[in-house]
Amino acid sequence: MQLKAASERRDHERFERLANQQANRVRERLDTYVALLRGAAGLLAASERVTQQEFAAFVGRLRIADLYGGTRGIGYARRFRPEEADALVAEMRAQGLPDFRLRPEPPGPDPTAIVALEPLDLRNAAAIGFDMFSEPVRRAAMARARDTGEPALSARVELVQEIDRDKQAGFLVYLPVYAGGAVPATVEERRRLLTGWVYSPFRAGDLFSRVASPLNPGGVPEVTYRIQDGAVLGESPGSATLYESGPAEQPSDRRFAARRDLDIAGHTWTLFVTAAPGFARDAGGDVWPYVLGVGSLVTLLLAGAALAQAGASRRSEIARRGLEDETARLELLNRAGAALVAEHDIERLVQTVIEAATELVGGAYGAFFERVPVGQEGNDEEVWRLFSLTGGPREAFTRFGLPRATGLFQPTFLAEGVVRSDDVAKDPRYGSHGGMPKGHLPVRSYLAAPVVSGTGERLGALLFGHPQPGRFGPREERLITGFAAQAAVAIDNARLLASVRRKRDRFFGAMRAVRGVLWTNDASGRMVGEQPGWAAITGQSRPEYEGYGWANAVHPEDAQASVEAWNAAVAERRTFVFEHRVRTRDGSWRTYAIRAVPLFDERGEIVEWVGVHTDITEQREAEAELRESNEEIQRYAYIVSHDLRAPLVNVMGFTSELEAAREDVRAALGAHAEAARIDADMEEALGFIRVAITKMEALIAAILKLSREGRRTFRPEPLDMRALVQGLADAQRHQADAAGARVVIADDMPEITADRLAVEQIFGNLIDNALKYLAPGRPGLITIEGRSVAGGRVRFTVTDNGRGIAPQDHARIFELFRRSGAQDRPGDGIGLAHVKALVRSLGGRIEVSSELGQGTTFSVTLPREAQSPGAPHRAAA
Repeated sequence: MQLKAASERRDHERFERLANQQANRVRERLDTYVALLRGAAGLLAASERVTQQEFAAFVGRLRIADLYGGTRGIGYARRFRPEEADALVAEMRAQGLPDFRLRPEPPGPDPTAIVALEPLDLRNAAAIGFDMFSEPVRRAAMARARDTGEPALSARVELVQEIDRDKQAGFLVYLPVYAGGAVPATVEERRRLLTGWVYSPFRAGDLFSRVASPLNPGGVPEVTYRIQDGAVLGESPGSATLYESGPAEQPSDRRFAARRDLDIAGHTWTLFVTAAPGFARDAGGDVWPYVLGVGSLVTLLLAGAALAQAGASRRSEIARRGLEDETARLELLNRAGAALVAEHDIERLVQTVIEAATELVGGAYGAFFERVPVGQEGNDEEVWRLFSLTGGPREAFTRFGLPRATGLFQPTFLAEGVVRSDDVAKDPRYGSHGGMPKGHLPVRSYLAAPVVSGTGERLGALLFGHPQPGRFGPREERLITGFAAQAAVAIDNARLLASVRRKRDRFFGAMRAVRGVLWTNDASGRMVGEQPGWAAITGQSRPEYEGYGWANAVHPEDAQASVEAWNAAVAERRTFVFEHRVRTRDGSWRTYAIRAVPLFDERGEIVEWVGVHTDITEQREAEAELRESNEEIQRYAYIVSHDLRAPLVNVMGFTSELEAAREDVRAALGAHAEAARIDADMEEALGFIRVAITKMEALIAAILKLSREGRRTFRPEPLDMRALVQGLADAQRHQADAAGARVVIADDMPEITADRLAVEQIFGNLIDNALKYLAPGRPGLITIEGRSVAGGRVRFTVTDNGRGIAPQDHARIFELFRRSGAQDRPGDGIGLAHVKALVRSLGGRIEVSSELGQGTTFSVTLPREAQSPGAPHRAAA
């Protein structure tokens, strides 16, 4: 009896372990899929907007069908406002879903829509556009996820994907996504900032059929199990059942039936486990009746049988241990897979990879070597650098330098396949280098596998070692091959996410640097969704700014023009450039420059508009002060020059009187001994006065000319620059012929829109200067060319082979009344100063490049579309 009781106790304890093991398998399987959802949520949180194509590419890289069988896929349910329904339909159709429609229609008060579900097969396509929040069971789970910020499992439902007769019970897992990425602190903030849910739908039969039951040594299941949705009330047990692994045998002993309550993502399932016919009972319990009924004659026979049975039991135990070891490896794979999907930091991810992989293959040491392509860090050849390791100190690897493509390492580094050696110390691929170097880790068994992305890029290599020979076999080789593929997907996704985050941080850093505020509009040009930047500067709430409500924050004098210009840009699908005043949240008016561009999909359809408001209030105020200051200077120059002219006229008059009185002076002197000297001195003095008057008059005229030009209103018009410059050259042909010079004008001179008189004065002065300062003894050549440059501008060059300008005089030649070089040509030193002022007034710049004796080049850069100075900045393409 004691033998029987002990045997039954062992059977019962083992059955309880199997029941716990089955419960853990179900939990871990669901944990893996929750980790997948966290990865998808990370992608959505890291980007302002993820398109249908980008989401499909992300899910495709997870290789769900190969690595995570049992789920129907990963989807995104987007939250929107009822008035945004038409815009959402248009957006999704533009993204490649031509049959997209909302269901139910019209949408309810707080609608959602499935806008993505990958892989988009026939079943999943049936769910696109469905409002899950409109259905009570789904809504309960979605609301729980929204308010807690945690994953939420739904009660049993029939999936929209059940489109044929083979209908299965289903359920869904939801994970909320909030604007800004982080989980808000309060329930109110979570409800306000929610943008949608990533979720996975499950057909219970497809999922749980992949959750294996423990097998006996003959490969037959030892238990059957049933999963019942504990949240379904008021229904028969059958209607609440999610899955049954097979017909349950009624055990003769009720101890071989167990119940486990599973709390998964905030929802309760009940697991019923029953011993199956294949349950391997303890063999010792079957011999006790014979022990009681036999005598001493058969004691030895029974003892022998007992010994044989004990041997069978030991073999059975060894088999069970092997099975449990295999189960532990599978559970490790599940946990590792979940960790790889959930982890987005590349360093922590790789450390997770190497630790899980080393445990999986039973290695004592493990290392991940990262591939550094040629030129990535200035390296002139491909190198492999230790990224992460486990089981030994880092110095054990780094002291021997970077690994080279030797006979042992080369197949791994070239991604030719897995390399396995039972005793690397005797392996000719390694021993040819002199054996194990001193100080190296005691490695005998060696295993290595390349890590290659889905695109074929070699990312790195996994290397494992053990101090005992023969520790890695074909099974470990197969395991590491599959795990390396899974690790490659995770690393690829982490790198992609890191790249997206870097670009996002760079973009928002640039926005902060230029005091810019980012906003988006839908494809039709209407502001929709959360716009934190616009709300921050205006204080408008989402209902206030959506549609065209943003115009209510624009200055009344600018609002209508802003809306009309914006609609014109949207209709013409062109870049929008504008400027208007905006009322900020403190009630003050600020001036903003606006630039918005359309984003197109691969078919050329607009997906959305992205714009930036840049605060230029101080810039405009400074420009206004500068204009006012310039006007004051011009008025002052006019007044001064005018007042100087009056006394100059008097000097000129009295000088004429002195010249008229010279004859009277000569007559009065008569035969005076000094008469000739006095007359000569008088003539010389009058000559000095005349020269001074002429120079003074020229200076006053120059000041008046500059003053008048500064006050003149420019009138832009289209200019044929080839014809304009040719006309200027023809006007100075006589001067050019006299100097023996040629003026060559390029045929492909770009046209511009600018003030004709100002442009003629600029290039007339430059041609005149080039003719004036030719080099003696060398035929003069003046070349005038033009070409378009970045920023909607045109650069013209006037190049001569004249005497040139010394480097120290390059800046001073543009100063008023300043000249350089030998003063052997007539001039008053205002020509180039006048040219510079005109160029600047037209919104351009002028530069000089010259060497003494080599010639000079003046470069004039002007806007292709010029505006008058001080004119308000309005819409432009």
